Amino acid sequence: MQKEPFYVIGDVHGCFDTLCALIEKLPKKWDSKLIFTGDLIDRGTKSCEVIDLVIQNNYACVLGNHEELMLEYYHAIPQKGYNKIWISNGGYETMESYKNKGGLHKIHEHLDWLLTLPRFLLLEHPCENGFNPFITHGFGLPFFKEREEKQSELTWNRLKMHNIEKECKKDYGVFNIFGHDVQNQVLLTKNFAAIDTGCVYFKKLDNASLSALEWPSKKIYSQKYCG
Repeated sequence: MQKEPFYVIGDVHGCFDTLCALIEKLPKKWDSKLIFTGDLIDRGTKSCEVIDLVIQNNYACVLGNHEELMLEYYHAIPQKGYNKIWISNGGYETMESYKNKGGLHKIHEHLDWLLTLPRFLLLEHPCENGFNPFITHGFGLPFFKEREEKQSELTWNRLKMHNIEKECKKDYGVFNIFGHDVQNQVLLTKNFAAIDTGCVYFKKLDNASLSALEWPSKKIYSQKYCG
């Protein structure tokens, strides 16, 4: 029996209205099976609303580096020093989004949910070449074999730290879908898709958009920033 397709959505960064508009473009709209690559929060103005939407619809999500920063700031996880940079990296806008949405009580409710997020998802749902999807926030392929031991790298590793041409030729046996690294458009290769298309950077990028990759077809849906 053929499995139902699902949609992996890149870094939302508090752009709630853009996310809603993108979901409306999907074939099954709000009944679609959605998975997020993390960084639901920060920089945009509606981070609280984004997390509420994901929780209320029981959508799946992996932990992004910005969620990790928030968890550290509120002492929900052991500190590595990242907590000091959260406010200046979009955390202020996130805190503001909670002001009229339940304040500190709502923040701690969301922190409890963030603590449940995995660093990766490896799903039994092969595409046409037999690769299963390996969903991470950062570029995860170099750490796939050591994914249980190198979980922090799955969140923080950047594609730009690697030779893209060489990585495209390697065979890891899985297909990595990730965000974290902003692209002008979805970067699709034989073994990975970088799907963060910079929605929140609408003031700097002419084509700032939020993108979703349909699995297993790898069809791309995009929505230009609209709030």
